[in-house]
Amino acid sequence: MRSGDVVEIFDGAGSGYEGRVEIHGTEVSIGGLIPIETAGFPFRLTLAAALIKPARFEWILEKCTELGVDEIIPLRTRWSDARIPEDKMESRMERWQKILTEASRQCNRLAAPSLRKPLNFPDFLALDDFAESTRILFYEKAPEPWQSENAATDRTVVCIGPEGGWDAAEVEQARNAGYLVSGLGPWILRAETAAVAAVSIIQHHLNLLSRRS
Repeated sequence: MRSGDVVEIFDGAGSGYEGRVEIHGTEVSIGGLIPIETAGFPFRLTLAAALIKPARFEWILEKCTELGVDEIIPLRTRWSDARIPEDKMESRMERWQKILTEASRQCNRLAAPSLRKPLNFPDFLALDDFAESTRILFYEKAPEPWQSENAATDRTVVCIGPEGGWDAAEVEQARNAGYLVSGLGPWILRAETAAVAAVSIIQHHLNLLSRRS
């Protein structure tokens, strides 16, 4: 870039600025910073996704960041086909965080989604964090697909299972914990496809609500 070019910079934590490139010899800086105004979005969407094969799980992280997910919680479920040794957890978390940051930069998000360490599914259900949220578990054997009449609130949690699907006991645990169990249509989807489809459906609904408010 050349001196005087206008650029946008982001800190990855919710703030963004517009400024101009200033070049002085070998030093390059951005001057005349003006905060980027954002309309704000009154909804928060959490994706709780079962761990699957690394490349596919990372694809979920990237695409769901682009789709506006605010928080991601990896889940250990009965049929998860990916297990992360504890001695590799820190490096895996660092890699995931890098993917979230790069995806946020690519799509001009001011903040990357927050990322929690993997949780066992029963421990996730026991969290108090989402007691006031709309909670949806998408299940391939659910008799009915999710309907927009099941309105999402200002905090919505979406749960996606692994390639092997949810265990029936997990589905019952989710129901008992207050989760709505819904389907995504007549087809059996890969876990990563289901994640993107579910997030897209919910985000579409939330955007409609936002425009009406």
